[in-house]
Amino acid sequence: MYRSFINEIRSGNINNLYLLYGNERFLLDKAVEELKNNILTGFPEMNLTIFEGDGLATADLANACNTLPFGGDRRLVIVKDYTVLASKSKSTEDGEAEKPMEKGKSDELKFIFELPETTCLVFVNYGEVDGRKKLFKDINKSGKVYKFDRINRGDLVQWIKGHFTRAEKKISPTLVEYFADNIGYLDRNSDTNLYHVQNEINKILAYAGNEKKVTEEHVKQLFNKSIENDIFKLIDACWQKDISRSLKIYNDMLLSGEHSFAILATLSKGIKNMIKIKELKNRRLSEKEISKKTGIHEYTVKLSMKHIDKMSFNDLDRALERCISCERDIKSGRLYERLSFEMLFTSLFDNEA
Repeated sequence: MYRSFINEIRSGNINNLYLLYGNERFLLDKAVEELKNNILTGFPEMNLTIFEGDGLATADLANACNTLPFGGDRRLVIVKDYTVLASKSKSTEDGEAEKPMEKGKSDELKFIFELPETTCLVFVNYGEVDGRKKLFKDINKSGKVYKFDRINRGDLVQWIKGHFTRAEKKISPTLVEYFADNIGYLDRNSDTNLYHVQNEINKILAYAGNEKKVTEEHVKQLFNKSIENDIFKLIDACWQKDISRSLKIYNDMLLSGEHSFAILATLSKGIKNMIKIKELKNRRLSEKEISKKTGIHEYTVKLSMKHIDKMSFNDLDRALERCISCERDIKSGRLYERLSFEMLFTSLFDNEA
């Protein structure tokens, strides 16, 4: 979708009306930048107007759209995070009609479907939009709609490789793939975006310095991360019943120097913290309030929040009991360490185990 959009803009086939949305902020920003570069050929400061979606006055938008460009051929008008497109009321989630207020707002914007040839109007929503909304359907009919989602593994590998190539650094394909698999972008429910990946690439380039080749040592310097981050990846893999990913995360932690019992202790602590956080979240406390009340770091609270809505107290209690049983089985000699961990990862969130 991103390549299609870029090719269209660079070919000079620029529409008067766009909706750009999705969860990959980096690609959305690059798409807007491409529009600016191709539309604002003269006096860009005079021919660019940006509105934030909250509190947008329709009259102000109409005025901006109908103003003639100064010293150039076209004007660019951008509306960011327009809530009429993004928000979902309970009624729309249940498949019912839009709220009358939202319909009315859409009707007020009828002028955007009769824009002058000198204006390009772009709605940019960072996140999902509701395709059932009247405004969405009207823009899709009269303009162009592009969704910029997170990229897949193949594209991520190529994207990372391109950054090192432009920095004139050599890096092996195996090392690029290792970086892509461990940076967190491909993890389920990950908040990591391409801006984060780009920042991590810049750190590796800084580690490499004047060296022409990026080595395994440079990349591994980046991945000396806290055990806590890996524990949440491990919990997620166990919840998804992805045993191969669970074992890979476990093996990587061992290779990074962590001891099995330290991993198990941190896993148990993580589950205990999730129980506390879930209890306080149910009492409608914010992340900051939960952190203050429990003494758990706010970042850890944030990581926990991604999982606790999916997990019941029974799920968490059983998982904690299984961690205790795993430690007991190893220390008593009942099971070999490796087998005990494999059984734990397989059954951690298994209701039938």
